[in-house]
Amino acid sequence: MKPLENKISLVTGAGGEIGAALATGLAEHGSTVAVCDINLTAAETAARDIVASGGKAQAYRLDITCENDWSATMDAIGDSLGELNVLVNCAGLFAGSSAPIGDLSLDEWRRLHAVNLDGSFLGVKAGVRAMGARGGSIINIGSVVAFFGARSGAAYGTSKAAIRGLTIQAAASCVASGLNIRVNALHPGYILTKSALADSIARLGSEDAAKKAFATRSPMKRCVTPDALVGPTVFLASDASKYMNGAEILVDDGLATQMPGTSFA
Repeated sequence: MKPLENKISLVTGAGGEIGAALATGLAEHGSTVAVCDINLTAAETAARDIVASGGKAQAYRLDITCENDWSATMDAIGDSLGELNVLVNCAGLFAGSSAPIGDLSLDEWRRLHAVNLDGSFLGVKAGVRAMGARGGSIINIGSVVAFFGARSGAAYGTSKAAIRGLTIQAAASCVASGLNIRVNALHPGYILTKSALADSIARLGSEDAAKKAFATRSPMKRCVTPDALVGPTVFLASDASKYMNGAEILVDDGLATQMPGTSFA
């Protein structure tokens, strides 16, 4: 029997490459997946790919910054798929402005936090309400930059550091409420997506040069792809991690072990 057999999972940002990889991995391990994204077309494409591979999935449009959207989506999932067991808060904005913090606009600061932090909070809130006394697993996707100061992206870094606080406080709140809902976090390092690779190729001229440059962001000097997050996500979603709550897992190829002393942009 697969570890997520008969479980219903929701993944936000699942129209993007990382979210799609997580949704696909959950489906491969037995879960029926609600593939959610603000871009419904992208969500539908990811869901179709899962179904074509023999998995179970259905697409939903979800703006994670809108509480009414969360309520409507949870109702729709309950009606069409069943009771939610797993929620993965993956949707988010990457990096944003690289301006020094003294030049960072309040609008940019609020934009990053509205999506990365407020969107995750609303997901946790909706997940707790949907799971209730049945219990379940909520997984927040943070970032390795929550553990050290990067040279750029102050708003992004602080929004992801706040995910650490949200995770442990949500876990504590569920314990205090007597709910068997586990809230844990995954913190990826630099993940090489197709879009990131394309940007690097445009800048450096070749795929080989782009991959070599990207690999310098890993102490192991290799490219980490979205698939690296699938195993840890399935683990936190399954009963194999039933005694983990308020915990954090770094999936950064050892990057955090190099801090301080190594500074990455």
